[in-house]
Amino acid sequence: MTSPVSDVLDPWPLLRKHEEVGCKRALRLIVHGRAGGYVPSCVRSFALQVAQLRGTPVLVEALTATDRHEQSADPIWLVPLLLLPGSHVREDVPLIRQRLQQQGVNTRLVPFLGAWPSWWRLLQEWVQHHDCRDGSLVLVHHPLRQGVAHRYLSLLQQRLALPMLSWDDWHADVASAKEASTPLFLALAPIQITQTLRDCGVMTSLLEIELFRLGLIDLLAALP
Repeated sequence: MTSPVSDVLDPWPLLRKHEEVGCKRALRLIVHGRAGGYVPSCVRSFALQVAQLRGTPVLVEALTATDRHEQSADPIWLVPLLLLPGSHVREDVPLIRQRLQQQGVNTRLVPFLGAWPSWWRLLQEWVQHHDCRDGSLVLVHHPLRQGVAHRYLSLLQQRLALPMLSWDDWHADVASAKEASTPLFLALAPIQITQTLRDCGVMTSLLEIELFRLGLIDLLAALP
């Protein structure tokens, strides 16, 4: 598979209109993280690849961290690498932006990852690459309350034409299913709830899939 990002001349045309030509901002990537602010190694290596390709600093901030990294005065893009418009996107990310601006950091906020049209194209390409006619592919997501995030998932399900289950429902479904299903976990990095599956060789995060990892690296490298 090849990333569709390469077929798009500029995935950020609206953002580029407001930036100086040839002057790239540093990146501050917001991820969920694990307890104590732990960032999985696949995310750290991913950020390093983005930094090398962009030629700019790339810092990762975990929402679960209690200690915050000091930020230089360089202009930055604040990039929420979050897949669903839950409370982290609607409440925590704006607070992070406010904190940085109060520190005097020239900060511009990018929409959360799950809202990027280019990201949706990556999802569609992955689905199209797999033969889904037998109905074995299912999207597995974090349990959500009714509201904005739930409506977003409904729209995504319609766009991809695939069944969708929460972690809890998927585990119950697998236990009772007569035929094996192939899960696509809507998680950027492996999380504890799927660790046992990962130990069994099941890909439980999108960064473990080459199409998504390389496609996202290209998108972030293309930010002005």
